[in-house]
Amino acid sequence: MSAHRVAASLPRIGVTIGHVPQKLKTGGIEPSRRARLEVLRRIVTRTVREERVELKWNRAVEARPYVERLIQLGVERGPLDEYTAEMMEWWLLEKDLITKMHEVIVPRFQNNASPFTSLFRLPPQRLQQFIQNKREVWKRYDIGVLEIHGNPFPPVQEESSEQSDSILDILLADALRNHQMDLQERLNSEKSK
Repeated sequence: MSAHRVAASLPRIGVTIGHVPQKLKTGGIEPSRRARLEVLRRIVTRTVREERVELKWNRAVEARPYVERLIQLGVERGPLDEYTAEMMEWWLLEKDLITKMHEVIVPRFQNNASPFTSLFRLPPQRLQQFIQNKREVWKRYDIGVLEIHGNPFPPVQEESSEQSDSILDILLADALRNHQMDLQERLNSEKSK
């Protein structure tokens, strides 16, 4: 007779998960299946430490679901759960970030629904790769900003707000009204002639 342990499943994370794994090469890490995970671990660690990171777009897209899942584990199961502790231990390379996750980031989302992160696309950057025989070789990179909601930095995108109370809007509305009244007066004076 065999006993089966049934693990409680987590709800789906609130972000899109890319279906095609990206090539994530980094200097100092030999290319392999494990190397891809090591690159992702570094990105997740950096994101938790800084709460907003600027990366190549494919790396930001690939790392976002992992950050979301870590935060979700903290919110749904708490710091005393064995699986949560194991995941935090593995994904966060700096152990003081586990404390930050449980004491700073997770409490921020206790009463909020996912997604817990945002991803923004910045204009592409053109960077010099190398110089060969007096010829410069450049490459264009798509850049993304991955951030955890509630971070201490100013927003990447300004919230659209109604500007009707600004002095510029008031002056423009008044100028438009005066111009329309002048046009109406001209029309009336031409009709009366």
